[in-house]
Amino acid sequence: MAILDYSDTIWRNALGMPQGQEPDALILEGTWWRETATASRLDLLEDVRELPFPDIFVGTWHGLTIAYCCAYGAARAVEPAHIFAQMGTPVLIQIGTCGTLNMDVSTGMVALPESCAARDGVSQYYGAGETVFAAPDLVDLAHARLIARDVQPARTRHLTWPSLFAQSDEMCAGWTREGLVSIDMETSAVIAVGDRFGAKVLSMLTVWDALPHGRTFMDSLEPDDAARLSRSNAEVFEVALEVVEAVQYAGA
Repeated sequence: MAILDYSDTIWRNALGMPQGQEPDALILEGTWWRETATASRLDLLEDVRELPFPDIFVGTWHGLTIAYCCAYGAARAVEPAHIFAQMGTPVLIQIGTCGTLNMDVSTGMVALPESCAARDGVSQYYGAGETVFAAPDLVDLAHARLIARDVQPARTRHLTWPSLFAQSDEMCAGWTREGLVSIDMETSAVIAVGDRFGAKVLSMLTVWDALPHGRTFMDSLEPDDAARLSRSNAEVFEVALEVVEAVQYAGA
């Protein structure tokens, strides 16, 4: 049987996770710096354990069960997203960094994609059309929580693209003409998986690359920009946890 045709029972058996024990949320992070990111995120959780599938962890926070996985790129991100959403995890949250295509969205701001052009190469196999949408209520929640922490959010028309490297100046100019503001490698695929299995999806991405300025992750940041990037990146994970708590409290 092909994996897309698996039942949720197969995943439950593989993970030793009976009905009703699925996490309250899965937080995914796309980054090269997997070891550093994983250590810092799991430090905020209690009773952390790694599941039988490597690099997928479960812990608790304020009585909630949180799964975390550092998954770079759409092809990898859909795997834990698929597993947990099919088992019934109600919330998927994508975090990490992104590039901006807008001069007014600067380093250290947090992009909150409302709509996302699904050009990641995976989404269509989960039934997605050209555009997918984050859960509006989760976007509203995240926006308010970021403002409360003095982190500036930007609601964006977003693009998910298959590769960080396969982006030319000509491509970026075309995306800007379309009105796309931010770009990553995972968000639309995670939304497509959530839509297929009935999970709500939120994406919160700290702006790093400033493509209109010709700056990529290879270029040094000014000290103030570096400090904003570091602070926002840390705050985003805590806001993700707060969003999950608010969703659970509202549904209690």
